[in-house]
Amino acid sequence: MRKRTVLFFVVIAAGIFMSNQVFAAWTQAKGSAYNQLTLSYYKTTEKFTTLELDHEGTVVGLEAPIVTNDTEEFTSTKINYYSEYGITDALTVIFSAPYDWQKSNDVMKYTDADGPSGVGDIKVGLRHKLVDNLVGTGILMSAQVDVKIPEAYEHGDPVTTLSLGDGQYDYEFALKFGRGLGKGYGWIDTRYVYRDYNHQHDPSYFKPSDKFKVGIGGGYAVLSWLSVRAAINWSKSIGNAVVNDDLIVDFYRAGKKSSDEDVVIIKEDLSLEGDSLSAGMDLAFDVSSLIPIFKETFPSKSIVLSYTRDIPGFGDFSTKDSALGETWGFTFVFPGKGIFPINLFAQN
Repeated sequence: MRKRTVLFFVVIAAGIFMSNQVFAAWTQAKGSAYNQLTLSYYKTTEKFTTLELDHEGTVVGLEAPIVTNDTEEFTSTKINYYSEYGITDALTVIFSAPYDWQKSNDVMKYTDADGPSGVGDIKVGLRHKLVDNLVGTGILMSAQVDVKIPEAYEHGDPVTTLSLGDGQYDYEFALKFGRGLGKGYGWIDTRYVYRDYNHQHDPSYFKPSDKFKVGIGGGYAVLSWLSVRAAINWSKSIGNAVVNDDLIVDFYRAGKKSSDEDVVIIKEDLSLEGDSLSAGMDLAFDVSSLIPIFKETFPSKSIVLSYTRDIPGFGDFSTKDSALGETWGFTFVFPGKGIFPINLFAQN
């Protein structure tokens, strides 16, 4: 029995806290920065699948209704640094870098290690404000481009090895909308994600499906020191994943035998065409208001507690061929005058 591939867990976990939606369509003022450090913990022991499996986990059918199957436990403990910096009032540069400690029961079965650890996928982007008042509605609209860079880690053999990311470049193109609403605000994020080919192990290669994503959320200031935020995020596979014949042979040699091997690899082993729906809530505490002494040393700082969970959904908005996981997060937010917070303890 070979170790089952758990790349789909990595794909889900890599997206947690990789980007920040607090500012959504808004850009930073020229010379100002928004910085945050997030400690998050992700866990999954189940997966939504459209394949029919027998009691031993062998695929026996390709068109089953969406069901939830138990999987070996996978966890990801991550520290992520995220920053936005205003190049001009209308143009903001974005940077994100995680350090990840992964633990997989599958890995522990076959090796002495828990799982890989180190710097994962780095993300850089640009957000440009297009209009302040879209057709007189008071809605701000921006365009954003993000690039996911998988160069900080070594991508292992996808048939047998768990890696810190899925190993290929992704390019995201987004239109973002935001509007102030009294003591709160709302935002909508729509984006297309082009996912490049992974040639890390030529002649074997694969390409995850491109995705269409929509996020809707907002926040409200309940008290001077407490804000509540919530969001729903939907990700839909375009259905253009690719695995080549050499990769199919690699899986066959590892003991994965099926007359529909390409479908099984795409949907079950690597989850290259997974759909997901998730919902989350944040509680943001203004440290300066809660603890007045911090107004001098820590002006405009806040702490955010967050929880996000994948949910089943319905129809085209169903989660399928993807993990069912949940994430807890603790975030420290602080301003600055550059992308890196070298003046973190300076008084303003």
